Amino acid sequence: MTTLECRLLNASIACYAIKHGALDPKNPNLAKVGLLPGAPVSVFVEGEEDINAGFVCETADNWVVIALRGTLPPFKGNLLAWIDDWLQDFKAGPTPWYVGGRKFGHVETGFADAVSGVMPQVWAALSKIDLHAKRGILVTGHSKGAAMTYLVTSLVKTAHPAVLVENCCFASPMTCDQQFKASYDALGLAPFTVRYQNMYDIVPYLPYWPTFSLLSALERRIKSELEGGPPVNEIITERNWPRADIENEYVDIGNLRYLGPDCVIEYGPKGAHDAWQAMKHALEHFEFKTIAEAHSAAGRYDSCVCGG
Repeated sequence: MTTLECRLLNASIACYAIKHGALDPKNPNLAKVGLLPGAPVSVFVEGEEDINAGFVCETADNWVVIALRGTLPPFKGNLLAWIDDWLQDFKAGPTPWYVGGRKFGHVETGFADAVSGVMPQVWAALSKIDLHAKRGILVTGHSKGAAMTYLVTSLVKTAHPAVLVENCCFASPMTCDQQFKASYDALGLAPFTVRYQNMYDIVPYLPYWPTFSLLSALERRIKSELEGGPPVNEIITERNWPRADIENEYVDIGNLRYLGPDCVIEYGPKGAHDAWQAMKHALEHFEFKTIAEAHSAAGRYDSCVCGG
């Protein structure tokens, strides 16, 4: 039997197939969500070139799903450029987030703009559903979509306090500050929020991570060698990493499920520790392609969560 987490991962992957404001009802990932026969799938798009997208649907087992799309470009061989592209949104810094007319905390500006842009369409889709007759609302997304889930969840739970709202997301970057986390937890959402993190996935450590100074140094050294400079003949270790003094304004939210070796799920502090140790090893040994590929929703996230 397909697990609920697998179905939500497939909903997240299906979001990437949204083209020109539509999603093929025969999309194989969408089919794995378990849609309610005859119920519409309400696709929403917003922004330049429809950069923000997702859908709202009902399932045969009486859930409502809000799925949000990530926009991360595929890895093209230059890890630093790949990360620089991902970090563009973060350069705007944090912005205040308001829920129900009160300040909820601070969130990354790009994600706040994305959520604010799509929410009118999300509200319109939800207004057509009798939410109190449902088991609850499931919010999901991968990558940028995962970052957006926390903001959407905060709005939906506040608007519908009597409705069960759960968040299950994948490969989420750090999105919100400590004040947001405290407000989010005060809504009772902490026990109902799960974030999956794959081994070697670097995105959950974005945006402000001092070790990115290491990536810059390694890229420069490798480029120098390719251009005839001295060879890279030593493994970079924690003792000789160039360190940057950067304060991280963002915090993790929800309960970590780390997909470790052999797809064994590790939880909490142990999962966080082992995830970091694996990341350090990959960085120290220049495993850039492995790091980039670890972020794919249709890769090891799918094989571990869904057993595919």
